[in-house]
Amino acid sequence: MSNNRPKIAIVNVFFPPQAIGGATRVVADQVQLLSEQYSENFDLVVFTSDAHSHKPYSIRPYIYNGIRVYSTSILWRINMDWHDTDPEIGEIFDQFLEFEKPDLIHFHCIQRLGGGIVEAARNRGIPYYVTAHDAWWISDYQFLTDIKGNIYSDGHPDPFSKYHLPDGVTWEKSLQRRNYLKALLADAEGVLCVSETYTKLYQSNGISNCITNRNGISNFVDWKAKDTSYSKRVICGHIGGMATHKGFFLFRDAIMQSASNHIEALIVDHSQPENFFEKTLWGDVPVTIIGRVAQDRIVDIYGRIDVLFAPSLWPESFGLVTREAVACGCWVVASNVGAIGEEVTAENGFVVDPTTDALSSVLETIHQNPGKYKQKSVSHNTRYSAQQISQLAGLFNHKLTQQK
Repeated sequence: MSNNRPKIAIVNVFFPPQAIGGATRVVADQVQLLSEQYSENFDLVVFTSDAHSHKPYSIRPYIYNGIRVYSTSILWRINMDWHDTDPEIGEIFDQFLEFEKPDLIHFHCIQRLGGGIVEAARNRGIPYYVTAHDAWWISDYQFLTDIKGNIYSDGHPDPFSKYHLPDGVTWEKSLQRRNYLKALLADAEGVLCVSETYTKLYQSNGISNCITNRNGISNFVDWKAKDTSYSKRVICGHIGGMATHKGFFLFRDAIMQSASNHIEALIVDHSQPENFFEKTLWGDVPVTIIGRVAQDRIVDIYGRIDVLFAPSLWPESFGLVTREAVACGCWVVASNVGAIGEEVTAENGFVVDPTTDALSSVLETIHQNPGKYKQKSVSHNTRYSAQQISQLAGLFNHKLTQQK
């Protein structure tokens, strides 16, 4: 205990100021909310890794918004996000536990850090929760998509069913990895899944102690309503990057096949710098392509979009962009794969097969009634991070009370 408050260690592969990936945004929001709204309940400390240091196994402590953070450098190696454990990191984490003596641990994404850190907690008898932001724990493929583009939407319910393995990985290694990580999940107080879709996925892959703890959009952002009055056309946006698994090429092909004079497209190309700007045509449709967008400007991008297209081919665990876009009054066209369209309704968009034909059909619907899609969509019961944290705090308090 610290100052009579139970100490909770939050663990994620990245943490600000390293703002890498959607899960890191979620974790950072959670830590801020816990520190602001539950400061009398919990003392917080964070353990993370350094994405940039190339000298492995050194520790750098720092303070972020008043929170103690310990950042360890990692060993760079082939398939570095695949490896199930790194004994050296496990030993460093054990020393961290000896020094900080947390009462409870919340593990988020631990690729690169490895399962050895969970073993260290288990060996010391420290209760822990694990949030499953992706499929790293149950598959050789963190995002359930292999290098050939094969998608494993159901994970691997039959552990002995053959599939294409990562380079250098044998069946024996694959099975050992999955069994090892599943055993760590089995000993958790709960495996927290960020959507109902992922709860079902993890349960079908043999994880029985799942609890749905749905992500929410940030409480620290002013989700301003869109304003696309700068164009009479319906602005159809794709901001996930020019990648196959994000459905970009399906979207591009559907736009190019459209003869509508009521639409135009706005594209974010993450490979280009922030100041990149280009205008072009896809068939008869005007297209604006901009470079990557800093997170603190994301609302400005939603504000320029009437209909956000998110036709992901891989099963996303949550899909933050669709929730954020809807909060800004955008309409959403989401894939029926994974959880990205889980909260899309007829009042705010479409859930479709991720095919060019399905997207073309939506574009035709927009063409027939452009005035409707220039208006704001309607959403009910928007979930915010604070609601997720309220559930988390309840779980933490319940377990800590049991320990007394």
